[in-house]
Amino acid sequence: MDLLEPISPVLDPHLRRELQPGELLLALLATDLDLDGRYGENWLALTDERILVLQANGGAPEVRSWQLEQVRRIQTRSHVGSGSLLLEMPDGTHELVRFSQGNYFKFSAVPQAVEAAKAEPVEADDGQAQEAIPPRRVEHCESCGRALRPGSKVCPHCIRKRETFWRLFSYVRPYRNTAILGFLLTVCMTGVSLLPPQLNRILINDVITPVLVARGESPPEGPLVPPAESVTLLAMVVLGLLGVHFGRMILNGARTWTLGWLGQRVTYDLQIEIFNYLQALSLSFYSRHSTGRIMTRVTQDTERMRDFITTGFQDLLVALLTLVGIGIALVWMNWELALLALLPTPVMLFVTSMYRKRIHWVFHSIWRRVADLNGQLADTIPGVKVVKAFAQEEREMRAFGRRNTELLAARMASVKMRAWFQPGIAFITATGAVILWWSGGNRVLEGTLKIGDLQAFIAYMMMFYGPVRELSRLSDTLERAATSAERVFEILDTEPEVLEDPGARDPGVIEGRVEFRDVSFTYDGVGRILDRVSFTVEPGEMIGLVGHSGAGKSTLVNLISRLYDAADGEILVDGQPITGLRQKPLRAQIGVVLQEPVLFQGSIARNIAYGRPDAGRPEIIAASRAANAHHFIMRFPDGYDTEVGERGGRLSGGERQRISIARALIGNPRILILDEATSSVDTQTEFEIQEALERLIANRTTFAIAHRLSTLKNADRLLVLDKGRIVEEGTHAQLLAREDGVYRRLVDMQTELARVRAL
Repeated sequence: MDLLEPISPVLDPHLRRELQPGELLLALLATDLDLDGRYGENWLALTDERILVLQANGGAPEVRSWQLEQVRRIQTRSHVGSGSLLLEMPDGTHELVRFSQGNYFKFSAVPQAVEAAKAEPVEADDGQAQEAIPPRRVEHCESCGRALRPGSKVCPHCIRKRETFWRLFSYVRPYRNTAILGFLLTVCMTGVSLLPPQLNRILINDVITPVLVARGESPPEGPLVPPAESVTLLAMVVLGLLGVHFGRMILNGARTWTLGWLGQRVTYDLQIEIFNYLQALSLSFYSRHSTGRIMTRVTQDTERMRDFITTGFQDLLVALLTLVGIGIALVWMNWELALLALLPTPVMLFVTSMYRKRIHWVFHSIWRRVADLNGQLADTIPGVKVVKAFAQEEREMRAFGRRNTELLAARMASVKMRAWFQPGIAFITATGAVILWWSGGNRVLEGTLKIGDLQAFIAYMMMFYGPVRELSRLSDTLERAATSAERVFEILDTEPEVLEDPGARDPGVIEGRVEFRDVSFTYDGVGRILDRVSFTVEPGEMIGLVGHSGAGKSTLVNLISRLYDAADGEILVDGQPITGLRQKPLRAQIGVVLQEPVLFQGSIARNIAYGRPDAGRPEIIAASRAANAHHFIMRFPDGYDTEVGERGGRLSGGERQRISIARALIGNPRILILDEATSSVDTQTEFEIQEALERLIANRTTFAIAHRLSTLKNADRLLVLDKGRIVEEGTHAQLLAREDGVYRRLVDMQTELARVRAL
């Protein structure tokens, strides 16, 4: 791949001034986004000594540079609709550039180019060569070679709409009989719709014209009495027209109901499958996708797919069948006149094809901005209390207005394209009608064509151009459905990072022995959160995890539940690797109390029994008593039937925390994880929780994370983490005796902070 692109004449002098004498330029790539995700011209330059980024600001560009010898890691990261280059340096991780997915392929070659230019190991803090975590394997499209999004096998540049629609119609397969019935009704309705011009042709040629001709040959002295056979034929034609329209009404109603039912069932199946698959995806998927974007795919995108099946597809089918039927009728009536009338059709097809190619990317842009808007709503509405507490209403309104303005601009781009396209199609169809009137009119005047035939021909042509215009209009519907289907199928094609081995064993009733063997973990493949962690916890032992924020405490307990998989090393429960155990039976024996208690809409009893829906009221009450929650629950008028509100908003923080503890305890877990379980409660509530924990940790392996170090005094052992490593291990007294230890410094800082607060 050529990594040297021609730079614009405006920026070329600035780049030349930045390069040092003898500095060799190895790569120069343009990106189309700035670091805020807005469109703009920026450049990435790689030399044999440095990495440079030129940010165009309208005037002199801003230049950032990093020495190549200090680079620890560089990699691409995929976002929704864009990507970025991340650079890991001794002082932290930097985002170099952002780019649209269209440029992902060329920037995916930059890390290899940097490694080739650097070609020497990274030195760790201890002076020894650091063992790097191998970068994640990047999948590439087999057709174009572009890098794919992590966990996705969908290349947005190579998606064939035909394949997408075939996959969508695979969801119709379980209802094939209904689909066949809908197709037959559509064929019948289309055939019936083609009859009126023929009946009108008979009416003009065989009923009206003979009478007019007879009247012209022998003018009557009194009122003309039409022949009886003409009156009979007129009545038959009129009744035939009435029957045709009535039959069309019945067939159209039956077809609409049949295909509508089919569309609703397919949408139902799709939404169920997507939601169920979302439950199987790993937490890393949710860290990469905002709630608003996921909600858009589950609801709005599936609704558009339903609209296509119930409305767009049947309109498309009717249009295609009508075109075929009319084409046959026109050629049968007069093939020469038919060819003349169809002259504008190739032009119309070409214009429609060009329009569809351009409108596809416009709809992608609209979707991204709709997802951004939904993402802000998903953040702002649940966090409205924080917004008001910090008086940031104006800021959120400005942010919403800015995103809405971007959405308006994207939608107006589609409006502008339709404003030129649809009138243009109408003009092209009008030219076909003009050609028909001129040629057909001359033939009538010459006596080589009957006026009834011309009228039927014109009626068919009007019916012909109607479906053609409908197909042009349906291009928007097809593109919306294709775009929505691509995004929905992208979720379904995302592979969970935490996979269960087909041969995984049921762990049975575990004892609670946990062992870490040289476990390392990274969220993004750049920085290690855990670095070669090893320890063993015996059944029934209580372990306290201590360390600064970001030391890796929560990550460590997440690995025990296998919410993530370790990058290196092995985790064992009762001597068995957790990767070889079935996830659901294992997690059912692990009780978790999160730092931020999460409650669901419903009653207190339903939330406590969330992990065991079959639990009876006595078991719920017993768990509540053990968590010291029973007394405050009974103060509510409805007791255990009290509705907690959205995310437990009707309860205090301490009340939510005690309910979450009761929820963890009702399953009688063998391993108990307390992630800052007392961080959001007052002193009295903390005392009550600690009192409950002293009774509950007996015979359970317990991992407790707490910033209040006083709550871990009774732990059997403390593990002190610093920068992803265990730096100290021992009891509270043993660690406190180390005057220069990390734990001792933490305790001293908290003691001093408590003294300052007291003053």
